[in-house]
Amino acid sequence: MLTVLTGLLSSLSYATSDMFSQRVTRETRALTQMVWVMATGTAVSLPVALLVRGVPHGGEWSGAGLSALAGVLYVFALFCLYRGLNVGDLGLISALISLMGAYVAVVVIVLGAPVTPLLVMALVMCVCGGVLASFEGRAGTTRGAAWGLAGGLLFAALALCFNYADIDWLSQVAISRTVSLVAVLPVALLSGSISVPRRLRPVAAGAGLLELAGLALFTITFALGPATVAGVTTTQIGTCAVILGFVVLRERPKPNQWAGIVCTLAGVSLLAVAV
Repeated sequence: MLTVLTGLLSSLSYATSDMFSQRVTRETRALTQMVWVMATGTAVSLPVALLVRGVPHGGEWSGAGLSALAGVLYVFALFCLYRGLNVGDLGLISALISLMGAYVAVVVIVLGAPVTPLLVMALVMCVCGGVLASFEGRAGTTRGAAWGLAGGLLFAALALCFNYADIDWLSQVAISRTVSLVAVLPVALLSGSISVPRRLRPVAAGAGLLELAGLALFTITFALGPATVAGVTTTQIGTCAVILGFVVLRERPKPNQWAGIVCTLAGVSLLAVAV
């Protein structure tokens, strides 16, 4: 039950962060906001991790390495997401990205994770619900589909890195976020400015704090396990985004999105019983 709760809270944090970031990127650019998000997360998580956990030692280096790899994968996954959205339809790309939960569940089941018919039914409902909620309409083109598939696979790969990293969640967060900043900062500086208008700086930093909360809850969810449940609950960002849009932005979801929300809620309810 706690895994389900932290996974959904992770999705909610990411969705809220994306809502804030959207406002900033419309007046700057995606790379600029990525730097602000990564820098905010690093400034908060790294000192705390060093103070509380210290530098990884002994048998923790393999976990540290997987966390660092997750940080690199995160940058490439975001690049695929943004590239896909740049050339393709939002509905198609978002739906393909949301399939990462299915990839994670399939991999850990193949590797021997125990499953029951009720758990499988709940996982399928959650995956279908996330896809339906993310899909905003009939795609006018399949352009960008390859980027969407690649992004979903990369997000699934970084989730598996966190799942198998034998190190505490706080160190995972600090290491992955720092590596992401180191990877994206030179690219952003070489390709343009990373300056954000003064009035948008609180929004940019707030998005970074919310994204950090999402990442922390993400790693905690995989630490709690099982990975099958963690994989699908942490990928309900599309569902949370639709709900936020309806409540905060007064948007009106499409019928398939309402169906996705209902399907997700039913699947999550089953997960609460199954685990």
